[in-house]
Amino acid sequence: MRKWFNSLPPYLQASVFAVIASLMAALFSVIVRIATREIDPLQAVFFRNLFGLLFIAPIALRSGFAQMKTQRMPLFLLRALLSMGAMSFWFSAIAYMPLAEATTLNFTVPLFGTVLAAIFLGEAVRKYRVAALLAGFIGVVIIIRPGSETMQLASLLPIAAALCMASAGLTIKSLSRTENSTTIVLYMMLLTTPLTFIPALLVWQTPSLQALGLMALGAFIANITQICNTNAFRIYDYSFVVGFNYLRLPFVVAIALVMFGEVPEIWLLPGAGLIIGSALFIARREAKLAKEARRINRGPSAAAIDLDPPPSRDNRQNINGPERR
Repeated sequence: MRKWFNSLPPYLQASVFAVIASLMAALFSVIVRIATREIDPLQAVFFRNLFGLLFIAPIALRSGFAQMKTQRMPLFLLRALLSMGAMSFWFSAIAYMPLAEATTLNFTVPLFGTVLAAIFLGEAVRKYRVAALLAGFIGVVIIIRPGSETMQLASLLPIAAALCMASAGLTIKSLSRTENSTTIVLYMMLLTTPLTFIPALLVWQTPSLQALGLMALGAFIANITQICNTNAFRIYDYSFVVGFNYLRLPFVVAIALVMFGEVPEIWLLPGAGLIIGSALFIARREAKLAKEARRINRGPSAAAIDLDPPPSRDNRQNINGPERR
């Protein structure tokens, strides 16, 4: 089976990994929704980090303690705080909002990444990206419809999560210049586990074995998502693979309809089209700029746009350029 898979064209291999990653991400959202029926979202965030730490620790320890030495602990702490905020907002959005709407609004991560890169990294935001940003944020307005009777304060939760994710991406980009991927992930789990335990105590209720099992399964699925995404980006171009991330929306819509009876509002369609279209435009335009940058032997500086750790240093060259916002 592996031999047959390896014989496929690279774009097909990357497509398989990317589709699996999108499906796993959708399943993770559903698992969190089910678990938060019993436990508070803040408690679910703690268990996500606790089980994530249990999964990553053996892998990190196998590499030895030497690679854990770092001079950048303040930045690791900042990344942990931002990741804590991102997960807290995101899990709350999953618990209190229709899954399709929360997922769509969370697709604003690359839009915020572009804005933050311009503010903190001094990157130029030219007219095409400005137009794409405006289109994306118009999509947000269409979905949440400020001032309408249907607007909920909960609609701000996935947007806040996206802002925290984009901010955490800036720290990941900086850390990846000096730290390896395993160290970045391990320190995040080591720091976020005790940090998220504090707010979890405020809403604590003894979880059932079912809730614990769901969160352990969620952490495992999140690891699969991360591995599949990394493999997809390693095999093929970022600008090609990133489009598959948005398959998460139809997967979520289908699962939420079957399991929870959630029917998306009609406003979701044009809003999602603007948000996803603008994000894809930015990604593909940046891929083109990255190719031009490589021709003149300069590495574009950019911010990562999600909470996943960067690929290994050997493969980073393949995706650093397109991540530029």
